[in-house]
Amino acid sequence: MIRSLLLALLVALLASGAAAPALAHDARPVAATIRELPGHRYALQVRAPETVSGDNLPTIVPPASCAPVAFEEANGGALPGGSVVSCPEGLEGQLLTLRYPIYNPSLATLYRFERLEGEPVSALLPPEQESWEVPGEPGTLAIFGDYLMLGVRHIAGGFDHLLFVAGLLMIAGTWRRVLAAITGFTVAHSITLTLSALDLVRLPAAPVEAAIALSILFLAYEIVLGRRDSLTWRHPALVAATFGLLHGFGFAGVLRDIGIPQSEIGGALLAFNLGVEIGQLAFVAILSLGAIAWRRTASASWRTSEAFAGVQGNVAAGYALGTLSAFWLFERMSAFS
Repeated sequence: MIRSLLLALLVALLASGAAAPALAHDARPVAATIRELPGHRYALQVRAPETVSGDNLPTIVPPASCAPVAFEEANGGALPGGSVVSCPEGLEGQLLTLRYPIYNPSLATLYRFERLEGEPVSALLPPEQESWEVPGEPGTLAIFGDYLMLGVRHIAGGFDHLLFVAGLLMIAGTWRRVLAAITGFTVAHSITLTLSALDLVRLPAAPVEAAIALSILFLAYEIVLGRRDSLTWRHPALVAATFGLLHGFGFAGVLRDIGIPQSEIGGALLAFNLGVEIGQLAFVAILSLGAIAWRRTASASWRTSEAFAGVQGNVAAGYALGTLSAFWLFERMSAFS
């Protein structure tokens, strides 16, 4: 029952993914950094991924109460490629807006506010939200909530990670094997996520992202091959844990970009990890509920159609998954140069 519905949902996911490749995990958000300087001055910097054309690079629009500071007066406080503004009223409680000169390319924005004293504040905003209200000094509970939501949003935008999970579910098949595979994947990526976020182990981003695409291609190959006596089909939890170590380095990328408050490092890591798991379990729940709904509403002829639910359906879904993952693999390998 579960495999039949997973085929349908996977096809829908692949269709949307092919139309919007920016949803893949390697599409980094725009990074907007605000660094506080002495004398109520602030250095502003925006770094955009290579997918944003040079004539559409965004800028941070400060509040109307702020005024630009001449280069000679910045005293070296400007960040590379950025600017400095003077804000007599400060920035806490004020709105900052990211403005594109031509159009918004539907990229998330990662804001980071670095104070002279105290922990930095970060926030990941969805593409449709252009303005950010600079918060005051966050408490422990606020930091936990921010990093929890950051984890949820991160996995929700990690289209390649979700497709890997969907491929695992197709191979696992039964609920017991699904639970074992998801548990193995969770434990493994939690380990490498923590090690990488703490800078105890670090791998270059480009090879990691390419290897993640390769892991999806591997699952697609196994789905198409359909050999139930292979290691992947007999022990999906082992394969999930092995590749989970790799995916953990991918999850840690956003934490390296956003930073972790040193006074709340344990809580922030726990919250981010929990957020990733909540998003992942929500995805599995959606697939499961859809399976139940489809089973109850689909006609008997549709449910038993060999072209959809049988071997041919597995092969079709595997080729679709393999095509998209192969595209990601070659695209990410091109970034090596």
